[in-house]
Amino acid sequence: MKLSPATFRKTMWVLLPAALLAACAREEIQPVEQDGEEVAAELLQVTVEEIPETYSTTGTLIADDRVEIASRLMGFIRELRVREGSTVKKGDLLLTIDPTEIEARLSEARARLAQAQARVNEIEVDFRRYKRLYEQKLIPASRFQKAELALQVAREELRVAQANLRRVEVQLQYAEIRSPVDGVVVEKRKQTGDIATPGAAILVIENPDNIVLKTFIREDHVSHVQVGDRLVVTVDAARLKTIGTVTQVVPAGDPATHSYLVKATLEETGQARIGMFARAEFLIGSKWGILIPEEALVRRADLPGVYVVDEQGVAHFRMLRVGRRMDGRVEILAGLRGVERIVLRAATPVHTGDRIVAADGSERDSGSGSLSEGREGPA
Repeated sequence: MKLSPATFRKTMWVLLPAALLAACAREEIQPVEQDGEEVAAELLQVTVEEIPETYSTTGTLIADDRVEIASRLMGFIRELRVREGSTVKKGDLLLTIDPTEIEARLSEARARLAQAQARVNEIEVDFRRYKRLYEQKLIPASRFQKAELALQVAREELRVAQANLRRVEVQLQYAEIRSPVDGVVVEKRKQTGDIATPGAAILVIENPDNIVLKTFIREDHVSHVQVGDRLVVTVDAARLKTIGTVTQVVPAGDPATHSYLVKATLEETGQARIGMFARAEFLIGSKWGILIPEEALVRRADLPGVYVVDEQGVAHFRMLRVGRRMDGRVEILAGLRGVERIVLRAATPVHTGDRIVAADGSERDSGSGSLSEGREGPA
C-alpha cells in the first residue's frame, strides 16, 4: 500500500523514538571490557617433584610393659592397698591373701618333719647297735641289712618332710603380693573380701613411660612394612607429631579383618597418654607429583584454587583438586601442570584479569623454594 507524504511523516515520528530507545537499551546491556588492575605479587613456578607415597592407619597408644597381677593361692583378699591410678614401685606390697589355711598347712608340715626327724634318730640308734653286733658276728648279715634299709627309708621320709615344709613356707610368702615392676595401677578387678583364685588377675599395672603405638595394616601393605622402618605418628589430643620406629610386625593376620598387628616406639611422647587415639603414616614408596604451599590456595565458594599467571602476566582463577598436607604444603591431584606460574602471595587481593607484576623480579620454585626460572619434571 502506498502512503501519502503526510501519512509517511506521521509514521516516522512515531517509529523514530522507539528506535532510539532500543538503541539506547542495547548500548546499556552491552558488556564493556575493562583492563584489570596492576598488582604486585610474589610468583611461584610450579614444578613436578618426587613425593613420598604413604599409607595411613589409625591406632591406639598402649603400654609396652603391662603386667596382670594374680594370686597363686586360693583365699579371700584380706587387704588391697592400691586403687586405679596408684603409682607403685618394684617390690611395693599390693595386697595380702588370708593365710589361715596356709598357716595350718605349715603347722602340719612342721609336725610331720619333727616326726620324721624323731624316727630317723631312733632308727640311727638301732642301726649303730646292730652294726656292732654284726661286726662281732652275733647277728646274721640279713638282720643288719634290714636295719640299714630301715635307716635309708627313714632318711628319705625326712627329706620328703623337709621338702614339704619348704613348699608350704614358699606358699606362705605368696600371701603377700608385691609389684614386680614400676608403674601405675590401671585396672582393679577385685575388691577387699573377694575370693582370689590362682591365675585370675586381680590388678593390672602398666608403665606409662614406655608408650608404643598399636595399629593394624591391610594385607596388601604388610609386605612393605618391616621391623626398623620409620613412620610419622600424630596424636591430636596431645598436639604431638613425632617419628616412630616399627618394633614388631605380627606375621599372623586376623582372618576376619585380614589385617596385621604392628607396634612402633615413639621418639617423643610429650603429653601423650596410654589409650589415646593416634594416626600413623607408613612410607610405602614414592611418586611424581606437585606440591605447593598452602598459603597459595584461594577459596571461592568454598572450593580451593589458585591464580594462574599466563604468558602476558594476566591472572586467572583455576579450581584445583587437592590431596594430602605435608609440612605446610598441599598435594595437587588435578588442575596444575609443572610449567605454570601461580600467585603465591600479594599485597592486595587478586582478581581474574589483574595484571601481575613480580614483586622482586624473580620467582620461587615450588619444589625447593629457591629462586628459579622454573622447570618441568617427569609426567
